[in-house]
Amino acid sequence: MKKLLVVPVAAVLVLCAIAPSGTWAGEPFFLRDGWQLQSSAKISATGEVISSAAFKPDGWYAVSVPTTVLAALVKNGVFPDPFYGENLKAVPGFRKAPWLVMPPDSPFRASWWYRTQFALPAAYGGRNLVLHFDGINYQANIWLNGRRIADSSTVIGMFRRFGFDITSAARIGGENCLAVEIIGPGKQPDIVYSTKQIEATTGWDDHNPYPPDMNMGIWQDVYVTATGPLRMTNPYVVTRLRLPRLDVAHLTITVEVTNVTNEPVTGEVVGVIERRVFSQPVTLAPNETKLVRLLPLRFPELRIVNPRVWWPNPIGPQELYDVKLAAKVDGRVSDSLTRRFGIREATTEINEEGWRVYKVNGRRVLIRGAAWMTSDMLLRLDHRRYDALIRYAKEANFNMLRSEGFSIRETEDFFDLCDKYGIMVTQQLFGRSIPDEDLAIACVKDTILRIRNHPSLVHFLGHDETFPTPRLDQAYREIIARYTPERTYQPHSGAFALADRWETGGTRTGSRELWTYATPSHYYVDKERGAWGFAQSGGIGGVIAPIESMRRMMPESALWPPWTDAWSFHTVTQGGHYFDVMLNALNTRYGAAVNIADLCMKGQALNYESARAMYEAYARNKYSATGITQWKYDTAWPASPTWQLVDWYLLVGGAYYGAKKACEPLHVQYSYDDHSVWVVNSFSRGVADLAVTAKVHNLDMTENYANSATVSVAADGKTRAFAIEWPDGLTTTHFLSLTLRDASGKEISDNFYWLSTVPDIPGPQGYTDDHAFYSHPKSVADYTALAGLPLVELAVESELENQGREKTAHVTVNNPTKHLAFLVHLAVTKGEDGPEVAPAFWEDNYFSLLPGETRKVAAVFAAEDLGDAAPVVKAGGWNVAERR
Repeated sequence: MKKLLVVPVAAVLVLCAIAPSGTWAGEPFFLRDGWQLQSSAKISATGEVISSAAFKPDGWYAVSVPTTVLAALVKNGVFPDPFYGENLKAVPGFRKAPWLVMPPDSPFRASWWYRTQFALPAAYGGRNLVLHFDGINYQANIWLNGRRIADSSTVIGMFRRFGFDITSAARIGGENCLAVEIIGPGKQPDIVYSTKQIEATTGWDDHNPYPPDMNMGIWQDVYVTATGPLRMTNPYVVTRLRLPRLDVAHLTITVEVTNVTNEPVTGEVVGVIERRVFSQPVTLAPNETKLVRLLPLRFPELRIVNPRVWWPNPIGPQELYDVKLAAKVDGRVSDSLTRRFGIREATTEINEEGWRVYKVNGRRVLIRGAAWMTSDMLLRLDHRRYDALIRYAKEANFNMLRSEGFSIRETEDFFDLCDKYGIMVTQQLFGRSIPDEDLAIACVKDTILRIRNHPSLVHFLGHDETFPTPRLDQAYREIIARYTPERTYQPHSGAFALADRWETGGTRTGSRELWTYATPSHYYVDKERGAWGFAQSGGIGGVIAPIESMRRMMPESALWPPWTDAWSFHTVTQGGHYFDVMLNALNTRYGAAVNIADLCMKGQALNYESARAMYEAYARNKYSATGITQWKYDTAWPASPTWQLVDWYLLVGGAYYGAKKACEPLHVQYSYDDHSVWVVNSFSRGVADLAVTAKVHNLDMTENYANSATVSVAADGKTRAFAIEWPDGLTTTHFLSLTLRDASGKEISDNFYWLSTVPDIPGPQGYTDDHAFYSHPKSVADYTALAGLPLVELAVESELENQGREKTAHVTVNNPTKHLAFLVHLAVTKGEDGPEVAPAFWEDNYFSLLPGETRKVAAVFAAEDLGDAAPVVKAGGWNVAERR
């Protein structure tokens, strides 16, 4: 006997809404492969001819889109890897330091043609067709099948999307030929500018050299969509949560609907969120666009009881929903789209001390994160790179990235991954005011319409270290108020003078000290210079990449001594001597480096102690301290030292792991100012009966102090356990180990500090007559004795676990000796002698092992990154004999 299939009524309604019997709409038809590229200097044909099927692109370069011109030429072997050594300098059109105007003799000053031929699906016949360009840099003339459909007077601006009706120009059932003439930025008078940005394009500031083509090209997707008489654009879901219970959410959905015909059209907009179905009729005059609002007062389906709430990392889960919208005419789907959203309330406000405070779902959140930079200087925007970078932020327990205004306005991939991993985003609108204010406003409007559905997006900055012009500032405020009033805005990234924070918007910026070198005690020194308020661009100064990265980015002969031409080139645009203060501090603090490997190892120690202390100081001082986004998080090309926590090779060193240690959600930490020990809690629940233990060891590892206490810590709270009472007889360099255990005795957090009887005491700072920055501290912590630590051989065991596309290395490390194993570095390599696998997400790294101590750590990495090699786990470190 056959069983009857019983389908719930709600499920039937959903199926009917999203799977009608007839449809005009379809998936976008992407034009990614089969393009050719050539300079207009080498061809004389017009766009009408180039966009004809009869034209033969002989000698053109085969490319895929998206790609910039220089990225395509590199891929075609025209130029060697511009990221290695000084190769970039040999690319025609290269200029030293920041520049805003294309040199007259640059091959990129001429326009470049992109050309492709394609056949549209037969099902597109009888539909309204739109050709989309989601990113062009900087201007374009566009031709399809011999017809110019757009010109450079309207197609201008890197951060705008363009769509063109090609219904009459396209061919169904035959070959189409598309030709796009790209005119790059930089066609301005070649004068000295007193600004860092003059056009709506990438600026790069002083982070890295400028690509000679200025990123000209088609840098985002090109695709065709097909609809019936009604087309939908710019959908938006606004969520309102009942605070503080979070038990009810009200959703408001808006979408622009356009009648693309010359006749009146009546239809309906149907929405589906899981099993909730709702619809609203709509009537449009010929060629009319109307904003359709689906309101919770009218549709009970938009009132969600006990919603799944989106939280930033690591407070709670990142719950996401999908809304599916369909514009229907006569029962047929004319157009459809899907958008992901999260239910959450995110607000910011200025507190009584003038600092910006963030709240999510009604609770304060201490911001700990960094400034995000475009992930690749040639705009090769790869999903795996995005995923690795943002996952690194999540693994470090960061909760925010500030998307920098000289960079690109980030892609959907970036924001989707921030949604997934719980990383909030503060989006900067531009780096500086540009003369074409109408274009700047158009770019900002389109950017906001594109990114506003993402729950990760919480706040906007106007410009970097400057105010927008009054007109731009007013326009930014009006655009945000109209299109996403749930977000907040401040005009300026941060005050240099603290008194100006009320005017700039409740944040401070960095200083030459913080961009060169800051000691671990810096953020504890005093309220004015330390962890107080909100720092948009605080930092620890230059970050030295691991030795593996250094050897990947330039020849061995260029690595020593500092600063060879190649090494200096791979720092910041000012050159390596910008970081002389940092290098002097390293040599004084740890002893003069004798080779590049020695310098890199000492650099990991230098960066670790400063990064950890910076984030710990903000945690201890919350909420007098409200947040910090370190300058900066990543780099667009290989560099060291520079400002980075994750380098271009997706390798991470001491700075990253120091920050990760500091940002543990339940954490035990030491204070450099008053020698107190604290427990800091980032969770929304309190924890009782925590055992805190502190031990002090001399250089020879003899224990000469111990203390312990049992404490409780409130939700999002902090508790002072005790202060260290330093015993007599300490060696100049000594160690403090902290542990935190729960009521069952399970270890929750550990922390290991190397300290000195010689304190860090700041001294005079300033600039020499030739404008070089100097810092002359009165006293510097002395860790030179670390160079004499005995060599340690560790016992290392590892096990590999397969988890689909990923592998997990479970590693047990034991120190069987009577000596300290300092800054143990674990790595997975591709075979015995291969490079280190990156990315690799280690639970902990650059840790130290006391005599007899055993530590178990795990690392997750992608199986495909091994290639055909077998994974090998290796252990090294400051005084560790390499083991595998």
